[in-house]
Amino acid sequence: MRISALKPQRRSKKRLSVFVDGEYAFSLDRETVAQFRLKAGTRVDPKLLEQIVLEEQFRHCRDDAFRLLSYRARSEKELRERLDKKGYSPEIVEKVLARLQELGIVDDEKLARDYVEARITVGHKGKFRVKQELLKKGIAPETVLTALQTAPSELAAARMVLEHHLPRYRRLDPQTRLRRLYGLLARRGFAADTIDQVLRQYRQDTSQNLLT
Repeated sequence: MRISALKPQRRSKKRLSVFVDGEYAFSLDRETVAQFRLKAGTRVDPKLLEQIVLEEQFRHCRDDAFRLLSYRARSEKELRERLDKKGYSPEIVEKVLARLQELGIVDDEKLARDYVEARITVGHKGKFRVKQELLKKGIAPETVLTALQTAPSELAAARMVLEHHLPRYRRLDPQTRLRRLYGLLARRGFAADTIDQVLRQYRQDTSQNLLT
């Protein structure tokens, strides 16, 4: 078998229609054509054609992965699920993921560390809430635990949440106010000892203000 022609496609200048023995066979990216040094007259056999098609699928899957990652960082599990839904074979998906991990583009450990820090310091969420979110993303439990061990203190975040929402509870009686604040902080995923410490400090500040 020989490649009889390589013709640019109308819809995409980056792709070429490949004709084998005078008949259309498939389309390829110019990058794939260059990699295999394909041109009119090149001899091909079924094994080489299969290798070319697999390489083309790899490039498409890789490019889709890059597009998904351009929106936000994703865990290995999240990326695998999205690529699976696009119809790529498990073998191609695993090959792409292995390459992205090799390049450091997909790194669950780094993702977990960055996510923990951002959600606590910027998102003002408690460690328990962050832990559940990471597990939902498919991050391994041991990776989540390691990230949480190096996370910043959630105490400052809890105080900011309390100070931000306190005005809406000003008109409530003290006991109801404390109960509502406790529930708010608990829903945010803060640990019980963190909540107790923040509310204890709040009660002390309130008492001091009443005496002055």
